[in-house]
Amino acid sequence: MVTITVAGTARRFLPAERGTVYLRATREARRSADVVPVVADLHARLSADAERHVTAGAATRWWADHLYVSTVQRYRRDSDVSETFQVAAAGISVRFSDFGALSAWVTDVGSVDGVVVDGVEWELTRAHRTAVEREVRAEAVRDAQERADAYAAELGYATATATALYEPGLRPHTQPGFEGTRAYRVVPLAADSAGGAVVSMRPEQIEITATVTVDYLASGSATRRAS
Repeated sequence: MVTITVAGTARRFLPAERGTVYLRATREARRSADVVPVVADLHARLSADAERHVTAGAATRWWADHLYVSTVQRYRRDSDVSETFQVAAAGISVRFSDFGALSAWVTDVGSVDGVVVDGVEWELTRAHRTAVEREVRAEAVRDAQERADAYAAELGYATATATALYEPGLRPHTQPGFEGTRAYRVVPLAADSAGGAVVSMRPEQIEITATVTVDYLASGSATRRAS
């Protein structure tokens, strides 16, 4: 008998099904009275837009952060003299299922003074991702078994029986790993058919991966394959 340790891997690439855009309404001025009303109005507009997209079916949900105000010190250019400013900000996030509507909205609000687009996160639906992760993990186990069987046959053993399986980072004395990734790409300002400018959101395919290491015990005699 001999112990065989192998790694099994599997991966899938899938098109995104949801895109969550993160925006902030923000303004900076000397006095709070000059920033809070402006940010509150911008945030109300963004919230109304978000609700409209959900009602129309282009988005599945939206959520907003509270408005906050902070004090910052800014140095005058080419000087060591600082000035005090008040900064107000309030965030909003919208999860879209219609990527055309997402691109159109980002194009619209992204040109508004005081609105910052922080990025877009592309995702699968939770149910779909869970199902695919289960399938990919099973594929990784099958890959490990095929590798172990091949090694056992080359060594002259009939079977390779699994004795232990580890996910990344769980094998003793190894560093933690990860499983699964999400990716996004923002492609700025592409011309549309009407001759205007639109922010074209083109999601990268989402990669779902699984890796396992498995210990096998090879046993039983078998005729070694001729070279």
